[in-house]
Amino acid sequence: MEYRFAKRVSRVEDSFIVEIFKYLQDKEMISFSGGFPNPDSFPVEQLKQASNKVFDIDGKSILQYSQTEGYKPLRQFISNRYKQIYNLDIPYEEILITSGSQQALDFIAKSFLDPNDTVIVEEPSYLGALQTFSSYEADFLTVQLNENGIDCESLEQKLIQYNPKLIYIIPNFQNPSGVSYSEETRIRFSEIVKRFNVIVIEDDPYGELYFTESKRTHLKLLLPNQVLLMGSFSKTISPGLRLGWVCAPKAIYKKLFTCKEASDLHSSYLDQRIIHQYLIDNNYDDHLSQIRTLYRSKQKLMLDAISNYFPENVKVFPSSGGMFLWVVLPDTISSLDIFYEAVKEKVVFVPGDPFYVNKQNTNAFRLNFSNASNENIEKGIKRLGHVIKQKLK
Repeated sequence: MEYRFAKRVSRVEDSFIVEIFKYLQDKEMISFSGGFPNPDSFPVEQLKQASNKVFDIDGKSILQYSQTEGYKPLRQFISNRYKQIYNLDIPYEEILITSGSQQALDFIAKSFLDPNDTVIVEEPSYLGALQTFSSYEADFLTVQLNENGIDCESLEQKLIQYNPKLIYIIPNFQNPSGVSYSEETRIRFSEIVKRFNVIVIEDDPYGELYFTESKRTHLKLLLPNQVLLMGSFSKTISPGLRLGWVCAPKAIYKKLFTCKEASDLHSSYLDQRIIHQYLIDNNYDDHLSQIRTLYRSKQKLMLDAISNYFPENVKVFPSSGGMFLWVVLPDTISSLDIFYEAVKEKVVFVPGDPFYVNKQNTNAFRLNFSNASNENIEKGIKRLGHVIKQKLK
């Protein structure tokens, strides 16, 4: 029998992460691959207490169906935090709870994209976003990142020439590069974008994980009617609970709400209640501070190991927050070649190719420093350094 799949499915390739997961079955494998939070950061006991409390308070009712838009007190908590911490005035009525921010991304794409509509993305960009936009048959335009963020001059030219529907960006500790937009870039970006009929997706899963600097201005503050701001508890509380959100102006919110209703009716009500109870019973900022301290130390340990074991002509770009380091090899060497040799030495990472629209054979790759033990960071970087040196001979 011939299965008549939709055209859009054929455009979506399996993520390279699927390839990596095959190797992670080996218990001796050291992984610097996925964007996993460190389990030591999970507030296990506090979540247990929150879970018991919500069952004690509401019993059977928390196991029932709930509202599509999400638990109102949780949305109010998110709204209040944006106001108190970021000076962002986002009414809770404009916050839609989703099953991870990845689902929010899917709803945005579903609401805006017809086949061959244009999306501007950073280069490199988050591979999950590239998959999502591909599934709705989008055409891509890429704009290079530099040390201060997106190249605003190139962005302006592409906006003039191509009239895209969406711009997708990660301004804080970008995945995969670790780059953060400077304040000057954020202001310049907003000055340019406000002249065009385009929607900006501001993906911000890492913004609370800063190491050496204070929080930066959200683009939602500068472009309130053009920015869809996405957030998540996956990197700060637990990815297993799958809770994210999207902030959208009312006219867009209605479309996203309809997509949510048609997709899964609502995100897990129980998980929302547990997260909310945890947030009101504990000091969330203290928890975030502990994660920052942990990740700052792990990044330093990895940078020190790289300094000791990598050849001098390998460039590493430290980030001032987040979970990743971006590594660039000499032009003569491919990160895919390094990957398959590294696997033999029991260490894995993500080659740069999946983060590029054209899946080019790049000499860059991404390292995750948040999830590995201190011992494995030292051991894994030493192995990887050995592989790179052998390839450069």
